[in-house]
Amino acid sequence: MTPKIDLAIIGAGHNGLVAATYLARAGLKVRVYERRAGFGGATLQEELWPGYTFSTGAHLLHSVPAVIVRDLQLKERGLQLVPRDEAFYLHADGTYHGNIAVDRPNNRVGRSKLTPAELTGLERYNQFKQELVGLVRPYLLRTPPTLAELQARAAGTPAAETLRLATTMRLWELQDHFLPTERLREAFATEASAVIENPLAFALAYGAMDAPDPLTGERGPFGFVRGGMGRFAELLVAAAREAGVELEDNRPVERILVEQGRATGLRFKDGAEVRCGLVLSCADPKVTFLRLLTDQDVDPQLRRRVDGLISHVSCYKLLAAVSELPRWKAWDGADPDEPSRGSMQLDMTRDIVRECYADLAAGQPPRRPMLSFNVPSMLDPTLAPAGHHTASIYIYPAPAKLAQGTWAERKRAVAESIIDYITGFAPNFRRSIINYEFRTPQDLESRLGLTDGCIWHLQHTPEQILGGRPLPELANYRTPVRGLYLGGSGQHPGGEVSGIPGHNAAQEILRDLGKV
Repeated sequence: MTPKIDLAIIGAGHNGLVAATYLARAGLKVRVYERRAGFGGATLQEELWPGYTFSTGAHLLHSVPAVIVRDLQLKERGLQLVPRDEAFYLHADGTYHGNIAVDRPNNRVGRSKLTPAELTGLERYNQFKQELVGLVRPYLLRTPPTLAELQARAAGTPAAETLRLATTMRLWELQDHFLPTERLREAFATEASAVIENPLAFALAYGAMDAPDPLTGERGPFGFVRGGMGRFAELLVAAAREAGVELEDNRPVERILVEQGRATGLRFKDGAEVRCGLVLSCADPKVTFLRLLTDQDVDPQLRRRVDGLISHVSCYKLLAAVSELPRWKAWDGADPDEPSRGSMQLDMTRDIVRECYADLAAGQPPRRPMLSFNVPSMLDPTLAPAGHHTASIYIYPAPAKLAQGTWAERKRAVAESIIDYITGFAPNFRRSIINYEFRTPQDLESRLGLTDGCIWHLQHTPEQILGGRPLPELANYRTPVRGLYLGGSGQHPGGEVSGIPGHNAAQEILRDLGKV
């Protein structure tokens, strides 16, 4: 039995580290326990082959609010980003959807090709999204609102109609309402495509994570972290240790100890225990409620509801060392390297989204998956040997469990089929591969502790955002177990590397302690 501490945090990912820093600065004795070796969770980097460094979990920083960057002095500690350019959406017929300002022959939506009606519809649709995000953004760094609270906030303003449409129309129906042609509708087929097929339009509210501060106009950093995402984790660790946080890795938690309805400590897998006044779990809700707590600790009905939360829509990650940049058949710009400064998304149409989710429902890897192809080394040459590159490719959706066979049995074949699929768009891709590693949902679960390999802890369905994340009774970062709080990406506002759930959970703990 080790001495009692004020607060124990489960998980040293970015949320756990952010929360720990705020809490320690407020005078609490805080200790963070991480199941794996090292700290940072999904914000890590690995040298998979000599000279080739990959951000093998999250690879892009785009959702950390400026206030957290400032509070933790991340820029002063050395945070440097290289901005990533915009995305292009390639199609198998040799065309693409790009920025309307890119007026090239292969761009389906170049400004000169759009009719006045299309330009008006596009403007109205973008205005709709701005109004919806503007309604939600003030709640980003606080407990999330219920729908009734949003409706009250919007009452008597144009946002009231925006909210009505968002909560009564499916996304594609809403796009059809604003966008008059198929080519414009297909240009937005990717929106919320990683969530579910054609969700309620309210799913667009998730975009508030990347919106500027409504009071100051500040935006958080956007781009690849120079040196890899592990560098971001190092800066968070430095801030935490400076605040007095104690960090222990290789300390997997087996059970949250509960006595008379109150969290009193942790038991580790080696049998050791620690006593503490409060516990903050930054593990995903399913790990917290289904593995670390029992029916004796919380209502079995609540545990069943947590078990029913959507986490089974996962993804894969393909990491490849390549000898040259991909040459995309559809690209018609003067600089063939330009696409590699941004993100290439392959053939994301409504029909393909439907097909992907039909395959997913059947427990099969999608035949034509959606994917985001990035080349971090194009912007940060330190990640690869001279003349070579690192390709970091997220592919989705992916079934957490297969209807036939296991991921171990099918991993190689699925990886090869994805390489073939990409090569259909960039003919030199397969021959450029020096080495690759393919990570399945099973790999993401075993390596990063993510249930079902869900990189957001839970999907961002309309029911699982804002005041419904993860469940209405858990949305304020508190649990029915007194002294047990939740601060992982399964809380508002959701996944991505933002630190916001950790920040918000810390503020609620301090509020309960009378320190804010």
